[in-house]
Amino acid sequence: SDLMHPTLLQAVLWILGPLLQFVVAVMIIHRRLLKEIPIFFGYTVFHVLLAVTSYVASRVSYRAYFDVYWGAEILDMVLTLLVIQELFSHAFAPYESIRTLGQILFRSAALIMIISAILLATSSSRSGSLSPLVDRFVSLERSVHVLEIGVLFVLFLVCRIFGITWQRFTFGIAIGMGLTLSGEAIAAALRAFLGPAGNQLYVWLEPVSYTVATGIWAYYALSVDREAELSSATEFPTQLAEWNRALEPFVSKS
Repeated sequence: SDLMHPTLLQAVLWILGPLLQFVVAVMIIHRRLLKEIPIFFGYTVFHVLLAVTSYVASRVSYRAYFDVYWGAEILDMVLTLLVIQELFSHAFAPYESIRTLGQILFRSAALIMIISAILLATSSSRSGSLSPLVDRFVSLERSVHVLEIGVLFVLFLVCRIFGITWQRFTFGIAIGMGLTLSGEAIAAALRAFLGPAGNQLYVWLEPVSYTVATGIWAYYALSVDREAELSSATEFPTQLAEWNRALEPFVSKS
């Protein structure tokens, strides 16, 4: 399998990503930002531990590696959704009612998204050299990542429309997350539609996009100023403030 026998450059990419995420985790603790972004910290630690677990599993057998790889992919989809929700909470932190309502809608949409992705994956099994199980995993991965990219894009768009200013580190997290999701979605789509011909692109696109994303996170983690990050209050858009007040009675009842 290409995943179990990478080239030297691929091996460097797979090692570099977790190393950069280890740096990110250390800097989050050092900058005392753990309480601000606990879910992203968990996401970061998960990927560092996953790198070690995947290496050990690859030494054991292909079946062990297969189970670890695809089990981790499913967990990664869930963690990514939670990270995007955390970014949403940060962006709308001054607007408690909007944030609360948004979280309810986000979780509902996430549940619908997961169910839809599972249904799509189970109904879109394609004939080819990939086993039906792997084919469905790839379809599920592609579907969920595309939907996650859509949610992240809408978040960026809403912040842009209403003039909401991102905190520096959360902006870096969002940029990196969008990059790695795009790379993974494109890689999964190529693998699903091209079959064996897309395998080589898959084993390159995913680690490259992931490593670039971890590089972005490491840069922002190393350069962030905690005091400036926590005190970066911005002007509250009047329209959002009015909507927030209008939603207070409805949110308080829920």
